[in-house]
Amino acid sequence: MSHLPWKPIRLRNLEQQIDQAFDELIHGQWGLTGPSGVWQPDIDIYETTDNYFVEADVPGVPPEEIHVEVNQHSLSISGTRHTGCVEKSAQGVCIERRKGSFYRRFSLDQAVDPHHVKREAQSGTLILRIPKQKLKQQP
Repeated sequence: MSHLPWKPIRLRNLEQQIDQAFDELIHGQWGLTGPSGVWQPDIDIYETTDNYFVEADVPGVPPEEIHVEVNQHSLSISGTRHTGCVEKSAQGVCIERRKGSFYRRFSLDQAVDPHHVKREAQSGTLILRIPKQKLKQQP
């Protein structure tokens, strides 16, 4: 007879899982439209008269491995975060950081210029400036 390690239910973990389920239920319908990964980065989108500004929390994802696609009325951000212990023989005691692939897609109300997107990374945050297309004025 083999013995399995005893792992008690931790209420804190249960609370996190319930919070995550409600968060996905509420926010999923507004921004997430792709295959759901193990984790989803938090993303804020701001708008001015001339631009959309996007801030995505992507700690642990190298900037060159974050794929951004901007079309006239949509924005897609995807990538993969790899995490793990440097000591391969170690066993997890408390694992809270999520890893895996993510994909987020957002609709943009106003047409944008996908050829002039500015991109930078600061301390685990991807920052995008997406210029809106200039509206042609009637003479």
